Amino acid sequence: MARPSRRTNQERREQSTEQVLASALKFFVTRGYGATSIDDIARDAGLTKGAVYFYVKGKAALLLELLSQSSALYEDIFQRMRDSDASASAQLEMFVEWAARVGAKNNELLLLPILMSLEFHGKDEVVEAALNRLYDRYHDEMERVVVLGQSCGEFNPALSPREEAAVLVAFTDGMLLEWIRRSRRLDGNRLVESAKALIAGGLRT
Repeated sequence: MARPSRRTNQERREQSTEQVLASALKFFVTRGYGATSIDDIARDAGLTKGAVYFYVKGKAALLLELLSQSSALYEDIFQRMRDSDASASAQLEMFVEWAARVGAKNNELLLLPILMSLEFHGKDEVVEAALNRLYDRYHDEMERVVVLGQSCGEFNPALSPREEAAVLVAFTDGMLLEWIRRSRRLDGNRLVESAKALIAGGLRT
């Protein structure tokens, strides 16, 4: 009997790991990290508990990997904003449109940092460090855009870039939460246009 190829085994491992990550993400977002067990994840992924530990080191490792995936989503749009050479307002519009579009497809992955920031505040140094890296990068990029707008005369120079960046982060996170919570009762396109108008109106001179 022919032995399975190494590539086939690798593909199976990757597929099972993806199943475990998908199940973990679903439960972390809907139940919370603390209320989710490896047994829950294994059962949902169609694997034994032992199999889950074969693919991942544990629940914390799953969360850290998912936060890394979330960070990668943000890094992609941040790089595209920088590469666009667009105005500050246009870059913020790009970001809002991206958040709405990606949020509609991968809402759990974008929700995860928001929810875990609340659950892990002051509780776990490793997870908090991962969340801080993600949000520090988020804040830095929003601050960069505000400074760009001020330097070009597009945004009010009296505004504090650091505080405005914090407002932009809070605004976008809140928009994502509301859109996902009330998606059946909200028009996504109108929500995006309203968000862009509010942001532009609050920053312009």
